[in-house]
Amino acid sequence: MRERLSYFIIILFISFIAWAYGNEYYKQKKTSDRLLQNFKAVNGSLDYYETQKGTIAARNQALQVMVSELSKVFPKAEKELDNLKVKPNRVENYSESAIEQNKEIHTAIRDSLLQDSIHAKIFSFRDDFYTIKGIAICDTQRISIHSIDTIIQVVYRGKRIRPWLWILSRRTLEQVITAKNPNSSIVYNKTIQITKN
Repeated sequence: MRERLSYFIIILFISFIAWAYGNEYYKQKKTSDRLLQNFKAVNGSLDYYETQKGTIAARNQALQVMVSELSKVFPKAEKELDNLKVKPNRVENYSESAIEQNKEIHTAIRDSLLQDSIHAKIFSFRDDFYTIKGIAICDTQRISIHSIDTIIQVVYRGKRIRPWLWILSRRTLEQVITAKNPNSSIVYNKTIQITKN
């Protein structure tokens, strides 16, 4: 009876050690896969495609970092969070985008008379995204530009890491960003998912 109990305790102890090593291996493998995906995402470029409504969208992989890694990997992001008075351990996603707008505007210039003797030339332009007004008096020109753009960003689970494993393989975290203004081009985009552990 004692011998069976000893064997049971030994088997239980070995099982516990095997479980602990297996658990540690799984954690290290998960960290290694995450870092590899981050490396691919940082070194990858934006993938541009046309949406159903004809605007251009940009897609790339999102980065995943732990709170403890944020200051080492992305010190600028941590400074921005500090500036916003937000603690890094409370952040779920951090996103940063750069948009460039280019538009040529052609509009008529009209002569106008201000205060009986001051000649001025004025112009105005308006569409769904821009309102521009200008006036030229002698050698001085004043231009007022108002622009509106809506940016849509979606972070989602995209392609599978190992497609040959089908449903057993996790999906990579991807993001899509698009601007409603057709004159806007997304030139830079970075999204960081911050995990607690």
